[in-house]
Amino acid sequence: MHTILITGAGSGIGKATAELLSSRPNTRLLLLGRRIEKLQEVLNSLENSSSHSIASVDVSDKNQLISFLNSSEANLKSHPLVGVFANAGIGGPNVFGPDDKWQKIIDINLTGAYNTCMAAYPWLLKAGEEGIDLRHIAITSSCLARFGVPGLPAYISSKTGIMGLVRGLAVEWSKSGILVNAIAPGWVDTEMARSSIQGHADMLGKSYDEMLSEVCSVLPTGRMSEPSEIASLVNYLFSASQKSITGVTIDINNGSWMG
Repeated sequence: MHTILITGAGSGIGKATAELLSSRPNTRLLLLGRRIEKLQEVLNSLENSSSHSIASVDVSDKNQLISFLNSSEANLKSHPLVGVFANAGIGGPNVFGPDDKWQKIIDINLTGAYNTCMAAYPWLLKAGEEGIDLRHIAITSSCLARFGVPGLPAYISSKTGIMGLVRGLAVEWSKSGILVNAIAPGWVDTEMARSSIQGHADMLGKSYDEMLSEVCSVLPTGRMSEPSEIASLVNYLFSASQKSITGVTIDINNGSWMG
């Protein structure tokens, strides 16, 4: 049985991806997040739930990640690590000053993705040594890394940095059979997105539905994505037929940025 690691697995895109990947044959999942109760809810919803594991891990702390992956609970000595979805992240504005969230956002979104990849790397190499030719990493970036908006300098910087991270790691690791890519979603119907839309609505004195309508009106497709759509992209990137894509950021944003 092979193992796939998902961070930020307790809600939204991470949850949808766990639900989809759990249906793959011969696959067990390691689901990491901040809120163990959310992870437990996800675990309970999965096929073959007893095959998978959950843990509360702070991705900004590399020692927590290393310790977990070395643990008997992760059990990577018996079940090789073949995929990593570094999806953990936080959003929100930041303002320079004593309450600036800059460092927290960078630590979780960018450093957390780096820590996840680096802690997983020895285990991905080991899987290769055991005869598994291709292994995959996907990291969640954002369409805001493509064009930016006011008020979110830390978030945008963190998500733009991920694009550079995947290029650097892909050059280093692809010859070892580890393909590294990012995905850049636009608006996705998640708890984080709904909170952001409600925040804008409150500032402008509008209802949530009015704000949602405005958000969708500027998208060529006129809609937000569902988390399951992003999960399907990750599922493809982790598939055996995906042998050539590495070092790139794939946009899935309902046309909000077209290159």
